Amino acid sequence: MNRIERPAMKSHHKLKELEIQDALIYAQAIINMVHDPVIILEDDLRVAIANRSFYQTFEAKADQTEGEFIYDLGNRQWDIPKLRLLLEKILPQTTSFEDFEMEHEFPLIGKKIMRLNACRIYLKVNHKKMIIITIKDITDQRKIVELQQKIKELESRSHP
Repeated sequence: MNRIERPAMKSHHKLKELEIQDALIYAQAIINMVHDPVIILEDDLRVAIANRSFYQTFEAKADQTEGEFIYDLGNRQWDIPKLRLLLEKILPQTTSFEDFEMEHEFPLIGKKIMRLNACRIYLKVNHKKMIIITIKDITDQRKIVELQQKIKELESRSHP
């Protein structure tokens, strides 16, 4: 009887492993389809994965990003005081935050104004805590608003 139960248990575990692998492939495909940059951190703030948009926007490479401590990315250009505040003070006290605006000068790509959303998740399968962060680059939008304000100012000066 033991001999019959063991193969059944092995096939059950194998099926569960395949389901987990499929779920991971599915999640990675969704993350890569998102137009805004997405970065997923392990509980220790090391990068688990990021999407194509993250790599394109921030001119980063997967082999220099995944497994790295978030603050060490790009020669420590991600060691941003506001980001530290979010990840070390605000997020541990809540499960998520939305529309947190952050401005930063990146050495290679210049000034970026970003709106961050983040949430903490717990994966029961492997007992891992993760942080998902989406980043909306609003630099161009902000420039447009500033230009519109300048145009209004100029128009009001020329038409008293």
